[in-house]
Amino acid sequence: MDIKDVSSERRNPILANVMAQLDYMEKRGSGLTRICNETKALDGYKDELKPVFKSTPTQFQTIIFASSDTSNVGDHDGDVSETKLTERQQKILNLIKESPTITGKQMSETLSVSQRTIERDLSALQKSGILKHEGKDNDGVWIIQKMSWH
Repeated sequence: MDIKDVSSERRNPILANVMAQLDYMEKRGSGLTRICNETKALDGYKDELKPVFKSTPTQFQTIIFASSDTSNVGDHDGDVSETKLTERQQKILNLIKESPTITGKQMSETLSVSQRTIERDLSALQKSGILKHEGKDNDGVWIIQKMSWH
């Protein structure tokens, strides 16, 4: 089905409320569009790899296809110049350049996303060796270690 035909109603209100309270849900009704947009942005995307959405009265199913040129998915040679950042991760790094003592809460408010989303991006940036945090959680400083990314 076309995402324009999918209603933005909570199929499981209890689960949706729990996810919202845990800060795992960013914005109601934006998930399917985000899935489509993020998929289109991937290398090797072709129209035949477009996500498929199926709905019945009792379930909702999303099918996301893998590209045929994903032979090196998961391969990483440690070269940060090969690290591709999301647009939001690049914005996070720009915020840190402007204010190295910025908090995750301030980042989430500036970028209009949940704190949990910021935490996931910060964790990914730290794991890739691009970003380091020194000091206490609430009173530390962010250090951008490697500036070579695209």
